[in-house]
Amino acid sequence: MEHIKVLLIEDNPADAVFIEEMLAEAKDFSFDVEWKERLSIGLERLAKKGIDVVLLDLNLPDSRGFNTFTKTLAQATGIPIVVLTGLDDETLAIRAVRAGAQDYLIKKHVNSSLLARTIRYAIARRMGGEMRFTIQELKEYDGKAGKPAYTTFKGKVYDVSNSQLWKNGIHAGKHFAGIDLTESMEGAPHSEEILIKFHIVGELGKEKSLGQELFLKLGESHLHPILVHFSIAYSIAVSLLAFLYVFTGKVPFEIASYYMLVLGFLAAPFAGLSGLFSWKVTYEGKMTGVFVRKIIFTAVLIAVITACFVWRTLNPDVLAATSLNYIYLTLVLSLVPVVTILGYDGGKIVYA
Repeated sequence: MEHIKVLLIEDNPADAVFIEEMLAEAKDFSFDVEWKERLSIGLERLAKKGIDVVLLDLNLPDSRGFNTFTKTLAQATGIPIVVLTGLDDETLAIRAVRAGAQDYLIKKHVNSSLLARTIRYAIARRMGGEMRFTIQELKEYDGKAGKPAYTTFKGKVYDVSNSQLWKNGIHAGKHFAGIDLTESMEGAPHSEEILIKFHIVGELGKEKSLGQELFLKLGESHLHPILVHFSIAYSIAVSLLAFLYVFTGKVPFEIASYYMLVLGFLAAPFAGLSGLFSWKVTYEGKMTGVFVRKIIFTAVLIAVITACFVWRTLNPDVLAATSLNYIYLTLVLSLVPVVTILGYDGGKIVYA
C-alpha cells in the first residue's frame, strides 16, 4: 500500500480531526497526517523535508489571506499545495490555484473519496501534469513496440504502461491506449476511482486558434482594472460637483458635474462588460459571493448613472431649488457608496 505524507496546516481543531478521520477511511492508500496550527510551525516542518502534499487553510492566527499561500509556496518547493477554504473565501482559493496551488477544496463539501482523490491528483499533476497532448500526439503512446501506454479520461492523460491489465496497450481486448476513453469509461462497470492508481502525465488539449490566443492575451491585459477606475472617478466627481453647486450656488460646478455624468454614463457599461470578461477568463466564471455582489452593484451603478444622465439631460434645471432637486441629489450622491463597494470588492479579489 502506498504511503502519502500529508502536512495539514489548519487552526481549527474540529476541522483538523475531521480531515484526519476522512483520510483514515481512504482505501488503497495510507495517509500519514501531520497537523500544525500555525503557518510559522508548518513552514518549519516543510524545511525538514519528507512531505508529499500540503493541505493549507489560508486564514491562520499568524497569517491571513493570499499571503499565507505565497509564503507556503515559497517554502514548499516541488510540493503540491491544496487550499482548504470556506464558501466566503472561494474567490481567494481560485486566485491561489491560478498562482500555483494544485487545487482547492471547500470544507463543507469535502468527503473521504473527494479528499483522497484530490490529494492524489495534486501529487500526480505536480510530478508531471503540466504537459499538454493533442489527440494526434496521444496516438503515439499506444503501448506497442516498447512505447508507453497513455489513455485519457475527462481531459486527464494517464500512464497505464505498468498495469497488468494493459498489456501491449490493450485492455480487456477492446480498449486501446493512445485514445480518449471518456465515453467508454462512463459505461464501464467500475468507477473512475480505478484511475487514481495511475500517474497523470498531462492534459488533453488542442491547438489554440488565433482568436483564442487573442482572447487570452486580452484577458492578461488587465482591461477591467483600467476601465473600472474611470467609472469610480467620474461617479465621485459627479457627486462632489453637484454637492458644491447646491452648497455654493455657482453654476460652473453644476455644468462640470453634468460633464462628469456624461463621461460616467459612457464609461460604466464598458467597465461592466470588461468585468464580466475578466471574471469569465481569469476566474473561469466561478460564482462566489464577492462576484455576485459585484454583478449586482455594477447593475445598480449602470441603472443609477443612466437615470441621472437622462433626467439631467431632459431637465437642465433639475438641481434648482425645487422638491425634485433633493431626489436627484440623493440619487447622484448614492453613486459614491455604490462605487465604494465595487472598489472594495475589487480590492478584496486582487489583494485578499
